[in-house]
Amino acid sequence: MGELNHNKNVIEVCKNSIGYVKLRQDYLSKDNLLREYNALSEEFREWLKKDYPTENIIYLIKFTK
Repeated sequence: MGELNHNKNVIEVCKNSIGYVKLRQDYLSKDNLLREYNALSEEFREWLKKDYPTENIIYLIKFTK
């Protein structure tokens, strides 16, 4: 009986560990995506300040898709 409980506990720990890793990966990918969006937004603002031609700004917008 003790070995059965031990095996169940091991499986539960593994499930929790895998769940944590998946959540962490999801968080980090969203965080990275937000940083990329912020970087593109900053670049867009710089282009507007420097009066770059409109077609360059349109290129930047299309690049994000």
